[in-house]
Amino acid sequence: MKKQLLAAAMLLITSALCAQLPSTDIFLVNMNIANDGKIYFSDPKNITHRKGYDNQPSFSKDGSKVYFVAYHDTIQSDIYVYDSNDTSITQLTNTPESEFSPRITADELAFTIIRVDADKGQRYYKILMDGTNEEQLLGNEDSAAYYCRINDSTVAIAELNNNQMDLNIYELPGEQFIPLAKNVGRCIAVIPDGDNEISYVEKADTNGYMMMSFSLNSGLIGGVCQLPKGVEDYAWTADGRILCGTDGKLLMYDKSKPETGWTEIADFSKSIGDFYRIAINNSNTQLALVAYTKDDSQKSDVKKDEPKEGKKQKRKKD
Repeated sequence: MKKQLLAAAMLLITSALCAQLPSTDIFLVNMNIANDGKIYFSDPKNITHRKGYDNQPSFSKDGSKVYFVAYHDTIQSDIYVYDSNDTSITQLTNTPESEFSPRITADELAFTIIRVDADKGQRYYKILMDGTNEEQLLGNEDSAAYYCRINDSTVAIAELNNNQMDLNIYELPGEQFIPLAKNVGRCIAVIPDGDNEISYVEKADTNGYMMMSFSLNSGLIGGVCQLPKGVEDYAWTADGRILCGTDGKLLMYDKSKPETGWTEIADFSKSIGDFYRIAINNSNTQLALVAYTKDDSQKSDVKKDEPKEGKKQKRKKD
């Protein structure tokens, strides 16, 4: 009876969280980095264009496809792919569970995800491109929220710990981990041309979160820059510049010119509206921007991302 009551309670919680999801669309923008370093953009194209949650884009290696998450009902999410060659959208997973954060593997035969399983555990998986043969990559971890693959054998995972997320570095397949940081943001990224380096966001200062760096080779942690107030999503260009969005404006930070701070390089406030998530393809010729629909963009109480049920993180052997 207790198990039935718990299951019913968890279903109500999940349904309530899904109802809080913002209505978002994914826009593609062509970009061209000129010889003088200036960046030029084309008019944005809405590739999802529907009422509902479409989010967490990532590109295929050649940039022709965009993998993303969509809720087509209020029960669970699945992974879809947009093909720019024919503008088609194909559903890749069709499961009772919810999948998030698709990232193509190096061999392009599969993608990795975070899945919310039937027991509400959030786990790190690999799935073939046709949505079959799922493989759980971290057997003892059930609090995964966001991740970044540093190399073939190492992954950084932001894990739920009550009302915040803590960042751990895992070596696969042994599952040994290094606790790296507490109270981090959802955006974790490999730093281009870095020495097995990643960037992540510390959320201690609400006046502007701090972007930090961590080198897997040296073990050194350093500060990169302070993000604009309220911003925790960003993307790196191949030449080491950082892009983020606020109030419909695309901002850039150049590490080689820190004295200039964040500068506006494009205004998408009228064509796209308020956007936050950013992805860049490998050739640095296209951006994927996630924006709130016009109806939702002004709602201050809208939850800005997928539901995350806070819980105590399991501690494992170091």
